Amino acid sequence: MILVLNRLQRLSGNKIIGIFLLGMFLSACSPKTAPTKKGPTPAPDKQKEEPVIKELEPSEKTKSPEEMIISLILPFDLGAVNYQNANLSDMKKSEIAIDFYQGFKMGVDSVAHQNAKVNYKLQLFDSKDDPTQLANLAAKGAIKASNLIVGPVFPNGIKTFSIYSRNLKIPMVSPLAASDPYLFQNPYLVSINNSLDQHAFKAASFIKQKLKPKKVVLIRSGQADEYKYAVPFKKGMDSLAKGIPVSEIGIKAVGMANVFKYLSPTGSNVVVLPATDRLFLTDIFKELIKLSETYQITLVGHPGWERASFLDYRIMERLNAYTTSSYQVNYKYGRSAVFIKNYRSKFQLEPSEYAVKGFDIGYYFASLMNEKGKEFMSLVEKENYDGIHNDFAFVKDSKTGYYNSSLMVMKFESGQLKKVN
Repeated sequence: MILVLNRLQRLSGNKIIGIFLLGMFLSACSPKTAPTKKGPTPAPDKQKEEPVIKELEPSEKTKSPEEMIISLILPFDLGAVNYQNANLSDMKKSEIAIDFYQGFKMGVDSVAHQNAKVNYKLQLFDSKDDPTQLANLAAKGAIKASNLIVGPVFPNGIKTFSIYSRNLKIPMVSPLAASDPYLFQNPYLVSINNSLDQHAFKAASFIKQKLKPKKVVLIRSGQADEYKYAVPFKKGMDSLAKGIPVSEIGIKAVGMANVFKYLSPTGSNVVVLPATDRLFLTDIFKELIKLSETYQITLVGHPGWERASFLDYRIMERLNAYTTSSYQVNYKYGRSAVFIKNYRSKFQLEPSEYAVKGFDIGYYFASLMNEKGKEFMSLVEKENYDGIHNDFAFVKDSKTGYYNSSLMVMKFESGQLKKVN
């Protein structure tokens, strides 16, 4: 069963308290610890003989667990919050950071409590979403001592801090941004979210391998943002789907009434829409519904459709519509249900998507550290992860770092989005 992830309601009182506590204390430890036991005081030696001292073999010596330091740089922007009269609208910017941190720490704790072989130290820093603040943080000894940096979360912050990550040679995770890693040129960057280019290439590959149409028609509304998807999609078709004819039309130049002229009357047509504009989509859907009575039409759309609440799933099903997605969450299944239960118990509120994503990232990297210690990055390409929110399958690029190649195709079916591959 597939569930489209929506932002869940949370309790305002607990959120305010959470921000207040984080404002007072911006560092936290999540170590696997064991109590230090004191041995009994030895009785006075009544023997006159000198004690025999036996040198322990290397295998007999007890080693202290290796400490792994993880620094989280998140946009709490706490200085902008008035704790005496704060409300939810005041804390909008801080919510993402708080939810992500709480989920991340739960992920690390989950590994730490499973007889982990290392200690985990979490260091929490407020980026304030400010370049000057990031430069100040980069100069801190605590940051320089980190084994892993998680954040910043917004593209401008990632670009700024990538300079320091490269110089310090410390791996840095981009946890939320869907930006193209090429923009940052950081070989130490780990990008969790898929870029729009990846979505476009995934759609092209799916069309070639699964849909196998006689013709593909790319229809643009004329808005500039559509090129961000349309351009890589055409490149994907050129490289992955050679032999399938592709027509690109601008609806302003052609007009709705002339769309049929670009369709094949004798075979399957895939119509690709890179638009997210509500008015345009409403109009083009009406036209395609009429044409579907005469032509075989399958629709492939922008990944933003997954969050478009205005879409009528009945119309999407009639048009045999698909989109691509970075994640799939089933809140009632296995680990998801356990996580939600524990999160509710711990924080008295529902986990947002940022909390779930934080858990996956924390659990994944803590697991790698537990397995390989300070050499954990050597496992990133080798160890895939089936997460609650995201799946991870990283590929390394020598210039742009590690990008997540895991991506799904979803079909609008039975009033929901269902994974098809």
